[in-house]
Amino acid sequence: MRLLLFFGLFISILYSTQLDDRLKFIITNQPQQLSNYTEEQQLIQKLYSKNFYKPLWIGHAQNLNTLREALQNPYYNYKYKDFYQSQIEQYLYLLNDNMNLNQNSEELSRLDILLTRAYLALTKFIVRSDIDWDMVQTKIANLKEEKDITASWEMVRKPLPTASKLFSALANQDLNGFFNSLTPLPKLHQDLIDSLMFYRNMGQPERIKYAKDLKLGDVYPYISDIKKRLILTGDMINKNNTSELFDQDLKQAIYSYRDRFKLEHNGLIDKILVYYMNKPIHLLVEQIVTNLDKLKVFPNRFPDEYIRVNIPDFRMDYFRHGVSILNMRAVVGRPERPTPIFSSYMTYLELNPTWTIPENLVRRDLIIALQENPNYLKEHNIHVFYGWKKNGEIKNFKPEMLFPYADKSKGHIPYRFVQYPGDDNALGRIKFMFPNKYSVYLHDTDNKSLFQYRYRVYSSGCMRLEKPFELLEVLKSRISKKDLQVIDKYRYTLKNKVIKLTKKLPVYTTYFTVFKRNGLTYFRKDIYEYDKFIRQSQITTF
Repeated sequence: MRLLLFFGLFISILYSTQLDDRLKFIITNQPQQLSNYTEEQQLIQKLYSKNFYKPLWIGHAQNLNTLREALQNPYYNYKYKDFYQSQIEQYLYLLNDNMNLNQNSEELSRLDILLTRAYLALTKFIVRSDIDWDMVQTKIANLKEEKDITASWEMVRKPLPTASKLFSALANQDLNGFFNSLTPLPKLHQDLIDSLMFYRNMGQPERIKYAKDLKLGDVYPYISDIKKRLILTGDMINKNNTSELFDQDLKQAIYSYRDRFKLEHNGLIDKILVYYMNKPIHLLVEQIVTNLDKLKVFPNRFPDEYIRVNIPDFRMDYFRHGVSILNMRAVVGRPERPTPIFSSYMTYLELNPTWTIPENLVRRDLIIALQENPNYLKEHNIHVFYGWKKNGEIKNFKPEMLFPYADKSKGHIPYRFVQYPGDDNALGRIKFMFPNKYSVYLHDTDNKSLFQYRYRVYSSGCMRLEKPFELLEVLKSRISKKDLQVIDKYRYTLKNKVIKLTKKLPVYTTYFTVFKRNGLTYFRKDIYEYDKFIRQSQITTF
């Protein structure tokens, strides 16, 4: 079957028509008619050369129809961009089963070239969207000068398909398979497309007028409006319950809605809840679209087993076969010290870790702490050493020796500050190491109270875990029998122990502010303003 289809694409080389001649002339002699951009001109020329300068679309109905459907399919073209469709429509009347390829050769040549340009434009959109990712990176880098914020996002930039791959999809008449192979993270992509269509189809519901705060058991007319809205958004399970009573059905629905928008769980209908319900739907649609764009700069596929920390959700998940087998709350970097977005491999963990305080934190935090409390080092079990190598400990260190280095012009700080293991160690009792240039990792914490907050942005970049020893349990399949036997011995002491994993584990930090969970769409705050940067970097002439 494939051979027949492949042969069908080349059958026109057995004879020549005026269309063939005109098309070859334009491609070889008038590249300016192909595109305004040299790179695209050359790509179009390569594509046609692989087909001996014969039409790629006219006479090949299956590919033509598949392309037209894909151009209008929101799964691929979720921004409903034109991609030359309006121009293509002007020429489609020329196509019929009995058309003469020796007539209308000029118009048919233009049509075939327009279809090729549409094919390339859609392919480019699927791979990169219409975002200038270099501009996004520049905006992130500029945070250093503008706000003294060091932020990093290691984007996965994918090359556009070669002419050979583009032509192969045509020759095999498998455009949908080709487009799907380019679509990043299909499960997340499909979830976001479903969310996008749900909210686009919702329109703008009638505004709910706030009257007063209400609680379980209250009866009030506008409770009916609240219920109808929660039925519409999918939070209210009982679709027949639109009474004016604040009942258990409504209580559960409000909990669901507040959870999806990360609102305080106070069990009430209040001004904040009504405010969120009245937010323009187009803002939610815009946020979903931005996250679809964002998928373009993450890997096309995640591994079969990996850890993911989604920064705006303040949550860590351990995924196996696409299912989260363990999740927990996480504390991430505050906006002025953002957790970097990157990937690495966890190779070892450390029980009862020491913490060598990074130089930037010595300047930002420790100097201030010592100015306020000269006994801070002793109270927090912090020892001071000469230099950043294994030099001797300074027994009679005085805080005044450090203060001059608050000024960066004084150069590197000649002292190393190490917090020894203990219950008050900032890293807690365990840390999980995936070597990286940012010196960030997953770890326990001495301050468990932080996990009760909704917006857990309190670290200097590292990610603190709510249940680190549950993660250790899952990792035991990657720990040797010899090391497994000594875990309990070290866990309940203050002795430091490094345990290497027998098989490294991928770790990703991500920045998804919209995602689906339990069939519903969740929205999170753009804590680092990266979504805003993406929207500001849209290419208007794409």
